[in-house]
Amino acid sequence: MHQKNDSKINIWKEFANKTNGIFKDGYSWQSDSVVIIYKNWKIIFDNYTLWSGKYSTEMTRIIVPINSNNDFRFEIYKEGLIRKIEKLFGAQDIQIGSEDFDKAFIIKSNNELKIKSLLRNTVIRSLFLEIKDVNIQISDHKGIWEQKLPENQFELSFYFDGKTADLQKLDQILELFKIILNELHQMSII
Repeated sequence: MHQKNDSKINIWKEFANKTNGIFKDGYSWQSDSVVIIYKNWKIIFDNYTLWSGKYSTEMTRIIVPINSNNDFRFEIYKEGLIRKIEKLFGAQDIQIGSEDFDKAFIIKSNNELKIKSLLRNTVIRSLFLEIKDVNIQISDHKGIWEQKLPENQFELSFYFDGKTADLQKLDQILELFKIILNELHQMSII
């Protein structure tokens, strides 16, 4: 008997069971996924293959479709060597006044006041520092890398390299998303 040995199926099924999420079997080029309903939002966890010519990279991504009449956008990602070089040559990022956080992450936004207000939440900052491998944004593109979304439709998106088997990291990201969604709602952004 041939048994399918694919960790993404196991991790997504486990995560769905642990979070009372909905497990969805992948098909064709789409991976298995988990949908978690939180208040009025659908938080979607899956894997995505990002193609660049003949090369591909596996990503884990988390997406929440959101509606907003507010054009607030942000992107927060881990500082790396390339980003440090960009800074040397004048690339600007927003500083929030938290030394550990400002050293660890690049923050970009079209509204400095709103992003600082969002990041005033110490639990959000703590979760970012615990997760470490952070790439989060409000995007106007479906699935981060796909087609442009209709007007007033956005996605709160998070991704990191590779597939994960780390349930604790997925739990932390889920908690982060819940808190950010609550904050954005309280700020009348979504």
